[in-house]
Amino acid sequence: MIEIIGWIATAGTLLSFAVKDMWKLRLINSIASVVWIVYALLKMDYPILVINTSVILMHLYWFYKNNYEQRRAIK
Repeated sequence: MIEIIGWIATAGTLLSFAVKDMWKLRLINSIASVVWIVYALLKMDYPILVINTSVILMHLYWFYKNNYEQRRAIK
């Protein structure tokens, strides 16, 4: 069961790099990172947990920054 979660996370990560739109890429990759975190917690694999938590934080910052810039451009 745990291995299936890892394969789903792998597929999500690969899928994210097939998308040309940066917003969609980051969204799909964020979802895949959440699946990776679940996998890491189940396996008690801390390096996978740390890297994917970091990836999500970077994506969240990107989403925040780009949303802020879009709101500023509208005003």
